[in-house]
Amino acid sequence: MTGDTDQDRRGERLHWLDLLLGLALLTLIGRTVIQAWPRVDPKAVQTVRLEVVAELAADLAAQLAVGQWVKDGTTGEFMGKIIKKTANTANVPAPAARALGEAIPPSGLSPQRLVLVLEREGKIVVREGIFFGRENVRAGQERKFHTFYVEFTGTINRIAVVKE
Repeated sequence: MTGDTDQDRRGERLHWLDLLLGLALLTLIGRTVIQAWPRVDPKAVQTVRLEVVAELAADLAAQLAVGQWVKDGTTGEFMGKIIKKTANTANVPAPAARALGEAIPPSGLSPQRLVLVLEREGKIVVREGIFFGRENVRAGQERKFHTFYVEFTGTINRIAVVKE
């Protein structure tokens, strides 16, 4: 074979730029595999108690009772069973003074602050939080709740995991 000797040795040596590109490609593939690998987070199913604060009219508040199941209004996920109901009327502002000739509002419309304690089994994932089904639950969330009789908006005030 006569001719250029560089063409005969084309497969023998790699250029330094080819080595650098190959190393970058291997690094990218390795990083993708590591990120795609499923995490092994410890998951535990424990009893969780939620404290929900809602402001309702007195007649609607009377329809909520211990033992009723409460659902999330948007997702339909069960949030828990009411195990305790406390009415707190001390922090509710007094009704405004009426003008002369203004009708007296019915007594059922006076607001009543309710504190409901809900209890349910929840999945606890260490890095991600508490889950009821696929729904992540956090303190401070304002949600629309509903029972069989009443639909109301409430704020999740406190979350506690029951130690057994």
